[in-house]
Amino acid sequence: MSLTVLAWLAVAAYALHIVEEHILDWFGWARKTMNISLSWEQYVITEVAILILGLTAAMLSGTPMGPTLVVAFTTLLLINVIFFHLLPMLANGGRFSPGVISGIFLFLPLAWQVYKTQTLSQNDLVWAVVLGIVLILWPMVLLKLRSVPYFSGAPARSSKAKRKR
Repeated sequence: MSLTVLAWLAVAAYALHIVEEHILDWFGWARKTMNISLSWEQYVITEVAILILGLTAAMLSGTPMGPTLVVAFTTLLLINVIFFHLLPMLANGGRFSPGVISGIFLFLPLAWQVYKTQTLSQNDLVWAVVLGIVLILWPMVLLKLRSVPYFSGAPARSSKAKRKR
């Protein structure tokens, strides 16, 4: 199977994953079991952004940069199923994680096929995996940054106010 076909299958798998997560309420599950401080709007926007990243990778799969993007998106899916579904599920006594079904039965086999099919050099493969890691971590970094006054839009305390104390 070509990398292009696998890329489009990965997009379809992610779309099915979104359906599973929304119908079975991953958002509520994650807020309870993983203590994630994510609003519903942020969750939906993140889901849409990831879907757009997958669509972009699939559309560009036939270009010179395409294989890197496909491997990066696949890495994102792999990290999603392992760190946002399987490990939290195991850490919570096997309590079902919405999204784990599509993760196990779609993401894992697709990732295996993509890694088996890709023809990137070892260096490019490492960069593609790093890109996938950065892409999945980006929303979490932003969640952490929003509590920092500089990034939250909160007014900074003036140096005069600091000296008066």
